[in-house]
Amino acid sequence: MTGYRITDAQVHVWKESTPERPWPPAEIPPQRVPPLGVPELTGRMAGAGVHRCLLVPPTWEGSRNDYVLEAAAARPDRFGALCRVAAHDPADVERLAGWRQRRGMLGVRLSVNRGDTRRQLDRALRSGFFATMERYGVPLSLYAPRLHAEIRDLAESFPALRITVDHLAVDSDGTPLRAAVEPLLPLAKLANVAVKASALPCFVREPYPFPSITDTVYALVDAFGAERVFWGSDLSRLPCSYRELVDVFTGHLPRLDERERRLVLGEALATWLDWPDHP
Repeated sequence: MTGYRITDAQVHVWKESTPERPWPPAEIPPQRVPPLGVPELTGRMAGAGVHRCLLVPPTWEGSRNDYVLEAAAARPDRFGALCRVAAHDPADVERLAGWRQRRGMLGVRLSVNRGDTRRQLDRALRSGFFATMERYGVPLSLYAPRLHAEIRDLAESFPALRITVDHLAVDSDGTPLRAAVEPLLPLAKLANVAVKASALPCFVREPYPFPSITDTVYALVDAFGAERVFWGSDLSRLPCSYRELVDVFTGHLPRLDERERRLVLGEALATWLDWPDHP
């Protein structure tokens, strides 16, 4: 065991598509077959020394939140949920007014990484999605690869909206990781922006222990402070073991002091989402 109470900021869990619970028609394949379910995840958490996970419904299931909310409601000591909302639909957006009554819901995940991304953001603006999120204090996890200027504009336009930039706004290993995150660092000046250091082994080409991840995390902590850097795995597509990724953050970041390490490994996320951890 690691000696840290580790919270994973990003894990997809889902069920198979069945006639009773079908996935929407789409061309987005799942990250793995079979699905990653809560029972398997619980076992893998125990093996890797991970205490809690923030569950995210995957894109290929559509705007479906039942599975992650069921898990978070059943085991609030182990799971929280980021839910999906039809951000272009004013009727769905208005339901965010009662988000705090949805047991286990800690925020909303918006993915803007396929198709006409700028049109998607414009439709979300026109529906009142971002204004409603800000009005009701709903934290936003935003996956918008390479859209650094758009993220900055949103953060400046809605200064009370807490925005977490998922996967550091990176979506491939085509650019060295440290260079790929360089355009993200100026956003640290905006106090309502945090970053999720998640899925990072997917964006590098060297083997474990991934030295470029170490260099990148140092740059993030230097810019944002450890209070706004959140470790996450995106477990269902990891090219390494869960335990190896944990070890990168517990054993291969010597420049971080113990306080910074605890923050990155879960304490900072708990504060950002108002998700207290009770030993």
